[in-house]
Amino acid sequence: MKKLLTTMLIASAGLATGSVLAADYPNKPIKLIVPYSAGGVTDLAGRALAEEMAEHLGQSVVVDNKTGANGTMGAIQMLNTKADGYTISMVPIGIYRMPHITETPYDPASDFTYISQVAGFNYYLVVNSDSSWETVDDLVTHAKENPDTLSYGTPGAFSSQHIAMVQLGNAAEVEWAHAPYKGEADALTALMGGHIDAVVGASGAIPYIENGDMTALASLGEERTETLPEVPTLQEQGYDIVHTSAFGIVGPKDMPSEVIARIDDAIGKAMQSDTLIERFERLGVTPLYLDHEAYQKTAMESVKKEAETMKQLGDIEE
Repeated sequence: MKKLLTTMLIASAGLATGSVLAADYPNKPIKLIVPYSAGGVTDLAGRALAEEMAEHLGQSVVVDNKTGANGTMGAIQMLNTKADGYTISMVPIGIYRMPHITETPYDPASDFTYISQVAGFNYYLVVNSDSSWETVDDLVTHAKENPDTLSYGTPGAFSSQHIAMVQLGNAAEVEWAHAPYKGEADALTALMGGHIDAVVGASGAIPYIENGDMTALASLGEERTETLPEVPTLQEQGYDIVHTSAFGIVGPKDMPSEVIARIDDAIGKAMQSDTLIERFERLGVTPLYLDHEAYQKTAMESVKKEAETMKQLGDIEE
């Protein structure tokens, strides 16, 4: 009996200590892992968010770039991270997709705490302005009349841009060749050089569109973008395909509820900042904030949706 009482007292003390530590959170800098290279759009968006979060948390939020594993390195890091809220990570939609492409050390349905969804990317299907294509149907018609001659570039195999073009090809019943590049800049350079016929790009394509070097045939969001409001969506042109690649902030599983709420509150307040919204807009990023509860629900839906999507698409050629 005495041994049982001692055990219960120790356990209670541990819980009490954990609650005290959570109540004191944060009392030191927080590390935010960004799973992409420094200087890119995602990195810049992460740094802009970190600055705003710091103001509301009262502690600095330090960005740590960890690249590799198709943007899932931050998620992988969470598997061996203490669940105290001092190391969190930005994660892309690819964390739901990769387990259906290759073996991953994590299960997106159970290994993370989904704290807040932050934003998504504006994607555009672009071609050289000296081409004869002005709409998606023009491109599709050319592909049908000239089988196996049209190629498109993306920032990489199994990216949202790649998946979108596979879906578009299936919907239009055409085939086109995929040319994966190391990044958006390389793909756009290849398009300008006439090495490929089209690119699905994000903010990097906007200067080319604005100066007349490229034509945007469609945007891939649910609505037209504020940056290029004259460009119709794929849905408007009869193709029920939407890709915004929403990204969010996660931590290890089993984080204290008080810590989750503190981080989520800071992100929610940051997303109300006009300065942050303006910085996101310049990067071609659309705010898509969801609080912890909503993000958790959306993440579980995304796990199922990506599984269904990959199953429907079958073996995709890289």
